[in-house]
Amino acid sequence: MNTSTYRQLIIIAPTCPPGVCGVSDHAYKTALALNKFYKSVKIGVEYFPEVIRDTPLTLTTAYWQSLLKQIEKNSTPGDLLLNFTPTSYSKTGLPFKLLQALKKFKKESPYNHLYIFFHETWDDSAGLRIHHRLRNQLIKYTVKQLSKLADGITVVTNEQKEKIISLTNSKKVRLSLVGANILPVDKENGLTSIRKPGEWVIFGLAHTRLWTLQQHLPLIQKLHKNGLIKKIYAIGPLNNHYADEELSLASGQLGPGVLIQTGTLDPGEVSAMMLTAEAALVGQTADSLRKSGTFAALSAHAVPVICEAPVTLDEPPGVAIFRPHELMTNQTLLSTIEGEKRRLLLHQWFWLTRSWEAIALDMQSWING
Repeated sequence: MNTSTYRQLIIIAPTCPPGVCGVSDHAYKTALALNKFYKSVKIGVEYFPEVIRDTPLTLTTAYWQSLLKQIEKNSTPGDLLLNFTPTSYSKTGLPFKLLQALKKFKKESPYNHLYIFFHETWDDSAGLRIHHRLRNQLIKYTVKQLSKLADGITVVTNEQKEKIISLTNSKKVRLSLVGANILPVDKENGLTSIRKPGEWVIFGLAHTRLWTLQQHLPLIQKLHKNGLIKKIYAIGPLNNHYADEELSLASGQLGPGVLIQTGTLDPGEVSAMMLTAEAALVGQTADSLRKSGTFAALSAHAVPVICEAPVTLDEPPGVAIFRPHELMTNQTLLSTIEGEKRRLLLHQWFWLTRSWEAIALDMQSWING
């Protein structure tokens, strides 16, 4: 039985549209999709973006402090979903006011439920400076406190799940789904659009694009030499030394004009490029593909993805991904029947499991279960 329709849901996120924040964008789109399951859904933010929208947001949006105060005056039981990253609510990693407010929320009523979505955790890399190590300790303390308060915890990668279980001994940690921040106008567009042979894409921040380029350089050089790669569009922010290194590497190894840095584009422009790209180069690990909004967006647009992911990977399906060594052996794989099958499978996987409707059903089942 769905009891959510008698409850209110508050989703706390760092900010809201049109602010540039992947976590907040995911939170807002999830809220829109969950709206039909609740009496009301509201967004509580830590800060509002400097840019003002021309039209109001669909959902009520306010500072999270104000929304929690409203619950005190309201007899309707509430669910609260906190979208957490280590420094979104405090630069130190210890959001004291937020922790106190959540404790009060839980004490007010046994019917108030708290769910935590850990989008990111802490960095345990060797060689951290002392202030980073100190912040890590504060972040871990915060995670422990949140885990004690939470009715449920969700993360997006197995590594995050293992870290939180190891720290908290919690048995209530689950894996969640991540959707795409950029979608085509119609889900069939990715299957009907005309691809431009030889035009490939790389997405992300400049350092991510540089690492991806370095990782796939042998394949790129071979396909470019044989006329199968003509242009690579590097889509994302510029104006730093990584972007300069990216352009320098491509010019030196492939020749001038092969890599085209577009800078930051609006979602509609990115979608249009995904619909015409022959393939996309991705440099992420298999585990991190689960949390990648870019990978999800490529899948939604039916773009063939080249990535070092094992064929045995279950989520997302490794059998739908192209590995560099396969293209080194069979350079025309993308245009074969097998290549088309993989592209269709990736597209199908996305719309069945990663659309915002599918994510909302998964989230609602978790909260309501």
